[in-house]
Amino acid sequence: MPSSTGTERSQKQSGPSSECVLYTIPGYTCVKHPTNIVCKSFNRLFKKCPRQPRVEMVLENGVFVDIQNLSNKLNKLSVLLEWFEDNKVTFNQEAIDIVSYKKASKSKSKSNIVSEDGYGVIARRDLRDGEPLVVIPKSAVLSAATSALASLLFEEQIGDTLALHMAIMYEMSQGRQSPWYGYLQSLPECADVPLLWDAGSRKWLQGTDALRMVERDEAGLKRDFGRLQEVVARNPLIFISQSGIAWDDYKCFLRISSLASSRAFLVDVHRGSSMVPFADIFNHKTNSENVHIESEEMVCPLCGEAFGCEHTAGMESDAENEDEDGCDSDVDDDASMASEHGHGDADSNEGSGWEDDSDHGEEEDSDEEPGEELPLLLDENNNPIADDAHPSQSQADSQSESDENEDGDEDEDEDEDEDEMIDTLDIVVFKPCKAKHEVFNTYGKHSSAALLHRYGFCDTSNLFDSVSLDTEQVLNALAKQMSEKRASEVGQLIDLYADVLEPCHRAKGIEEEEDADEEEDSGEESESDHPTSGHGENDDSDDESEEDESAGDTMVTLSIDAPGHPDLNLAALLVLGLTEEDTFSQVAGSQSVFMHYFPRMRSYWTAFQDRIDAGASIQTAYREASKTTDLSIKKATLAAVCRVVVQLTERRLADVSDDERVLGQCPAGNADDNIALRWMSAKQLRENERSVLKRCVKLYQNIVTTFSS
Repeated sequence: MPSSTGTERSQKQSGPSSECVLYTIPGYTCVKHPTNIVCKSFNRLFKKCPRQPRVEMVLENGVFVDIQNLSNKLNKLSVLLEWFEDNKVTFNQEAIDIVSYKKASKSKSKSNIVSEDGYGVIARRDLRDGEPLVVIPKSAVLSAATSALASLLFEEQIGDTLALHMAIMYEMSQGRQSPWYGYLQSLPECADVPLLWDAGSRKWLQGTDALRMVERDEAGLKRDFGRLQEVVARNPLIFISQSGIAWDDYKCFLRISSLASSRAFLVDVHRGSSMVPFADIFNHKTNSENVHIESEEMVCPLCGEAFGCEHTAGMESDAENEDEDGCDSDVDDDASMASEHGHGDADSNEGSGWEDDSDHGEEEDSDEEPGEELPLLLDENNNPIADDAHPSQSQADSQSESDENEDGDEDEDEDEDEDEMIDTLDIVVFKPCKAKHEVFNTYGKHSSAALLHRYGFCDTSNLFDSVSLDTEQVLNALAKQMSEKRASEVGQLIDLYADVLEPCHRAKGIEEEEDADEEEDSGEESESDHPTSGHGENDDSDDESEEDESAGDTMVTLSIDAPGHPDLNLAALLVLGLTEEDTFSQVAGSQSVFMHYFPRMRSYWTAFQDRIDAGASIQTAYREASKTTDLSIKKATLAAVCRVVVQLTERRLADVSDDERVLGQCPAGNADDNIALRWMSAKQLRENERSVLKRCVKLYQNIVTTFSS
């Protein structure tokens, strides 16, 4: 607890004054007393009323805050900032500030700051697009490759998420001896994700995708914990339970896995998924992020250095020999590769970098031999120019050598800049942010269920929402409409082409196309942008059919996607499953025909859904989709597809509709504040999933009615 400032108001023996100045806490101010926190409600502040009352709570921004917890959090932040300085993690202190939040009260006052209970970043002034805010050296990143356990993990052939979990646990167990202590001490004990919820809290997720994800991931985590115990048993002198880490405690393992799940970023091919100090302070806002994290992912997978290290020098030498013997097309290919690895000119995508090299072609065509004197220079009348009118050969050579040295110096400077970029993660403004507003990152394009499962919250509105359907129910619906044989054959196609049937939320595709168009228009080289996790694994590859990397076999996820459409794979499969036997046999019986048909069918549904969302009538959307894709679907077939979609969606809607039975009333008066927050998160998730499903039922029932009539 901070020491008293000695400025407490004097109080009469009969009782306290109506206003009492308390302790000074750096960074927290009051309207009346800029250097102190003032509490007006005296009875709520003290249990007793002695001459020098004991401080328990303070009034801060209209909310009573436990002063001891507040003090601890500020002390942790102070240690973290000192660690940033020691490890050369720098941020623009004139532009942004790190702040500490508290949990929400039931009567929350309006504020631009929306994050709760933890740290966040606010803008001290208006932030401009493209403005760099934070530079994080990769040497500050905590990963399996950089931890003290790196060699052991390699020998034990442990990778992926388990390797990161073990690295975090080991460094935490080292306490102040760990190079990452200043960072690790600032983390919460855990992220309150559903994996850590008790049975009473989990029942609120009944029928939602979040509960399915929890049940699936639990099996993988238990396997990982079993593998961990085997490694610990073989190395008892390394894995010592201390500093709050118990290697044989499954709950401790889950607690650390929740931190990794909610905060890890994909850094590069060497470090993999990693804990990135400072990056995890930025909080998430779906489709409204202000910053992106830029990192060069293509580094040497063995040492993490730029390509050109001792491990890749041989490969580059071979590539140079091929360049010398190759044709122009090879040069273009190498330029593309250099750009991909971050070694090309920033403007190389525009082609200007190659136009300046035209002189090299002329030199290659010259008949001059090395060491041969240059021909005599002639004036416009073909008369020899006097020797003193131009530099001698030796002077020319000297000048040329000087120019080459200057060019070499410039190249070295450029190489140093590239190496610096490769060795850091840079947080850059992506969308402007107003002063005094929170600065957001994105954890990726996730559904509400995935956000709650992985990060412990869900948004009130989510462009990327998705509600999964049971594949067996889809096949059962086909069996009722067609036959058991047809349903079985479609099931075989799903298994056979699982790699082709990756989740393809239409909103994600639209966003990616817009990003690609912007990059093409600007001529900028694409960088690796990580959404995340202030906390998250930051690129969309972490969807893992919404999240499971440990599931083993490829899982096909069919879903209803926001704002209320069957996902493109589901729609295309239903068209195929409900079509005539001749057409089905032709498509299903040939891989080449299937691979030609399926993308076109998905394109058709993309066009159809786009027109519907743009406000076109159902008939207009049908006609324009056929013109756009040069693909015709019979209205009867389309009506049959939409009818099945409605049936499947209504069945799924029933799973998340009985809130009165599943949720009951919001817990009140519980000492554990997390319980009420869990209830509110579960309620929000159920509302989000219902909203998507209800809109789908309404829209596709209208389509059925239109085409049936």
